[in-house]
Amino acid sequence: MAYFQEQETDEDASYDPNIEEDENISKLDVLRFEGADTIVFIDPPSYVPNRSLQPQSEASIPHYVHSHTLLDTKSPYFTKLFDPRRQARMIKRSEFLGNLPDGIKYVINLTPPSTDDEAVAFTTELSCPLGIRTWTRELSRLDLPVDCVGGEDEGIETEGGSKKSALPSEYSDSRHRTGIVHILQALGGVNPCLDTPCKLWTFFALAKVFGIATIGHIKIHILTWLYDGTNACFIELHPEITYRIARGIECDYLCQDSFTVLVGEEALLRLANAGKPPRLQWPEVTFHGRQREPLDDEDRQRIEYASQSLVDRILEEFIQLTGSQMDWLLQLPSTMMISRHIDDCAEHCSLASDLLSSLKLYVRGHIVANMTRSVDTRSSRLNHYIDPCNYPEHDYTNSYKNMRYVERIISKTFWRTVRGEGYSDCLRKPDEKFRDMTIADLGGHLHLFQSENEAKLSYVSLEDILRAVNQFNNHVDFDSPKFVQREWGGGDIFIEKRGGSLPDLDSDIETDETPEETATESSMASVFDPIVFLQQVRTSLGDLTERMAKGCRQGAHFKLTDTITCLTNNEFRYLPLWAGGDDDGSGGVFTDQGIPNLETGGFSMPGPAIHTGSTAPSTTSYSNIAPSEGQSTVQCASHKATGSQWADVVSLVSSEGHAIEDESYGPTPDEKREDTEDTFIDMDTSADDFEDYFDTDSEDNDTVIVGTPSQSDPIEETSELLEHMSLEMEAGSK
Repeated sequence: MAYFQEQETDEDASYDPNIEEDENISKLDVLRFEGADTIVFIDPPSYVPNRSLQPQSEASIPHYVHSHTLLDTKSPYFTKLFDPRRQARMIKRSEFLGNLPDGIKYVINLTPPSTDDEAVAFTTELSCPLGIRTWTRELSRLDLPVDCVGGEDEGIETEGGSKKSALPSEYSDSRHRTGIVHILQALGGVNPCLDTPCKLWTFFALAKVFGIATIGHIKIHILTWLYDGTNACFIELHPEITYRIARGIECDYLCQDSFTVLVGEEALLRLANAGKPPRLQWPEVTFHGRQREPLDDEDRQRIEYASQSLVDRILEEFIQLTGSQMDWLLQLPSTMMISRHIDDCAEHCSLASDLLSSLKLYVRGHIVANMTRSVDTRSSRLNHYIDPCNYPEHDYTNSYKNMRYVERIISKTFWRTVRGEGYSDCLRKPDEKFRDMTIADLGGHLHLFQSENEAKLSYVSLEDILRAVNQFNNHVDFDSPKFVQREWGGGDIFIEKRGGSLPDLDSDIETDETPEETATESSMASVFDPIVFLQQVRTSLGDLTERMAKGCRQGAHFKLTDTITCLTNNEFRYLPLWAGGDDDGSGGVFTDQGIPNLETGGFSMPGPAIHTGSTAPSTTSYSNIAPSEGQSTVQCASHKATGSQWADVVSLVSSEGHAIEDESYGPTPDEKREDTEDTFIDMDTSADDFEDYFDTDSEDNDTVIVGTPSQSDPIEETSELLEHMSLEMEAGSK
């Protein structure tokens, strides 16, 4: 049997009011585990008056724990405490004067050091980042779980004398001592009360100092806190802190989730600064206005390399989608029959070639029309998330409108609009000002776009498409049905299919066909159905855009992040092996990518495993994209195979020849930002909930009864539980 006992407050007349500010120091739960063989002292601070250190003071009452819960962690810090020589000194110096209670074999002292380098190290590690200290302020706005942020923190300090803006202090001696008790509770299989962000950070930081942050009994409580309902928003709003926690506890999916946010934000900044003079400092604010928090140079460079890989990949995706080739469109079943007809004809069929050219112009125009629309950022409809002071601010709503067209490719808002409306057969048309432009004009400062000066943006109407369809179908089969455009109530436009031979149909759409252009029907050809074609286009675009808008795994849900979160192995390869990356510490994952020169827009330093400087944060770790860097430098991964998501939507074009229209280069007017249409983006997302895996039975308000520890290793059991959680999440993503 084990229990925690909270002693009654000492009401001795000699109580010193000078220690009133530190009254929480003495409010530690006292641990009593049945069959305990180890006494743990956590003494109060040296500045507490001696008269308060009497046995009746709870701060001086030792904790009774099992030695194996500490030794089984394999922690060098704990192992050293059980050294025989040290034990002999501790027992001699203890209040028991060598006469240990029955069953007690060891005495250890976990009192926080107060002098020397060890005290500085503890204070540095346990000092809470600003994002941790301010997180409780989001309780109402984000509807955070009370179990995570509803507690009281020690060491409250005010800003400008305002009680409303009170913040917990960076470091609190009493919070330090409470954190030690929380560690002992977790190792004993009992839930620690991590009901404030500062307690969570102190628990994590102490685990790092003790060398036990990666064991199951510690990780489970940290992960439960971070993924508890809406508290998971912490990953998006403070990804640097989350990333540091993930690296400390070596959790692969938490590391990937936070890394995803950081890489997407950096990718957008790189695109926004492309073609501009290199910036030698790491930007302190993201494009959307989030204050970036400290990271060391090693992790910043991982983000730089991964963001460049992401930019290359997404730009290539867009060029494949809208460039002059548009192979994905030629791979649709409805368009492949046109290609088969061309292959089967003895002479070049101009009608088929013109139809393919018109279809590519029509679909490309729809994609670009959505790219150039001025809409609100996708999650702006969640008004309770928008705050006048904290990120995301009101400017976040208009950030998409302030992007250059090419920058919008990294935004989820763009990809959510590409699929098009399902209530009309008519695709969206680009603005008139783009009539004489090409894809190259949208991003001429990037290498990949410079080669797309034949991908025209000339507008093709649905009526033009149907005219070309009817001409081709009549050429293939004289008795083919005719397709006409009809407008129904509400202004929606639909395609109507009419059967019968062409001469007997209404003359809604005139044809310029001559008898010389009519040929015998090919045995492999069939009529082209524009209704089916548009359905296939929407399906293909829908599959691609869903992948672009989702996270890197099924369990990752991002409510506020508007940058792309669909990272692949191309980007994750820069993470350590334990996080699913390819970095084994040798530096090979960075050296095989080439190292662009900073003066031409390259990275600030070679890579984490190459440079030999300090890992302290640097202010000169940033770079831009030069025009010559538009081509991807991603090569084969040494740990996992990599590939583009485009392979999930369409296969590469076959070696068979297909008709490709001749799209000539047109004039290049200056890009002008104008609001062509205001649109409301509707997005539904959900948070990921985790259950609490430790059940604690309470008796009264002062004592918690814990069952007798089993013979099996509790730490190993919890590790297996965490591994099971991870496997379930991976299985869900597959």
